[in-house]
Amino acid sequence: MKKILIVEDEAELANNIGEILSNLDYKVAAIVDNASSALEFLEKNEVNLILLDILIHGDLDGIDLAYQIREKYNLPIVFSTAYSGTEYLERISSDIHEGYLLKPFTMDSLKTAVFFGLKRHEEKSTKETKAKGSLKIMDKGYLVPVPYSEIVYLQADGLYTKVFTKAKSYLVRDILKSFEEKLPSEQFLRVHKSFLVNISFVASFNAKKINLGETNIPIRRGLYKELIDKLNV
Repeated sequence: MKKILIVEDEAELANNIGEILSNLDYKVAAIVDNASSALEFLEKNEVNLILLDILIHGDLDGIDLAYQIREKYNLPIVFSTAYSGTEYLERISSDIHEGYLLKPFTMDSLKTAVFFGLKRHEEKSTKETKAKGSLKIMDKGYLVPVPYSEIVYLQADGLYTKVFTKAKSYLVRDILKSFEEKLPSEQFLRVHKSFLVNISFVASFNAKKINLGETNIPIRRGLYKELIDKLNV
């Protein structure tokens, strides 16, 4: 019987979900409402899937908790959220979850999300594992391991650096050059004195700027040819 950890800060909803999952022949491993309790439980117990609310109690939200879980455990995650805006949902990286549920959801949608969450994770596990590695960032007193694959670009801001991921951004007290030395050179390129870019997110570029989807970043003079070589264009 598959065991599911429920991370949900609405007690009544969490209990309802647990009852539905039990009726669907899943075992509810535990119900917690914050990141610390979830991580503590995972240290001592085995689960097969995590049903994770994005807005939970405590300093870490569900997205940051997902990063923490991905760093230590090979477990499928299904997000639950009350936010239906496409812009918000697109910020939830597909690399840190196997599905999401839009609140309020039905028994059928919960059943489907959990079933395919487990199935997608099994399929991912059979494929070649991506290059591992993460950038350790202090955020609200917690060390958040942000996978390299999640980082879109970094921007210098005086003695600080802004780290932009697909899910959210962080402000870190460290200069950009320090990050340039930490991140793998085959994946990240200093395209400007103020910008360090993950080249896998480059959608298009010319001699003056790089398009990273909704963000345009200037590139330093003479970098155009190097960028072409880097991207194997």
